[in-house]
Amino acid sequence: MSKSTKLITVIAIIAAISGFYVSKQYFEASSTPEFQSLLVYPEKKTFSGFQLQSHNSNITIDDFAGKWTLLFFGFTHCPDVCPTTLTELQKVFKLLKTEEKPEVLFVSVDPERDTPESLNEYTRFFNKNFKSATSDPANILAIASQVGVAYHIGEHATDDKNYSVDHTAAIFLVNPDKQLYGLFRSPHDAQKIAHDLEILLGN
Repeated sequence: MSKSTKLITVIAIIAAISGFYVSKQYFEASSTPEFQSLLVYPEKKTFSGFQLQSHNSNITIDDFAGKWTLLFFGFTHCPDVCPTTLTELQKVFKLLKTEEKPEVLFVSVDPERDTPESLNEYTRFFNKNFKSATSDPANILAIASQVGVAYHIGEHATDDKNYSVDHTAAIFLVNPDKQLYGLFRSPHDAQKIAHDLEILLGN
């Protein structure tokens, strides 16, 4: 791993950890009894200044406008958390009774192994409507540090494709005004997530 990549992942961890403590205070100060799983930010958070690549387009903050989005960070070689979370999100879609559905965007923090094309194939296995994207390390850092996502790519030689990646397991919820509305902490429960989303989507 290059020195710049190491620096990026360390910065991401520090930024996300700092954000976690601020978020924890926000959540403790907020009480929303109607929600079973969703933790809501009392003050909605804005984020911008990044560009991601999906298999067929670029994604910026403007692509979050006008819809609810479930935002999850991970990587396709993930042995447990990512496939489990995407499976729960697929269950959520089956449980939702509202005509409107949120968008799911899976962002890979492992661009060395995950291409936009391989990501699209991966997420379509769970649901053909799930979207995915990645980018260069700087753009991944830009969105992850603002959202509050910690990730760390294990040290490895340039030609070594067998390495570990640690990352935050929360699912972040972005509102139609392009703001972070709240998050679903792991372990995820499809029934509870669907319940909370129906309250928001039904309004």
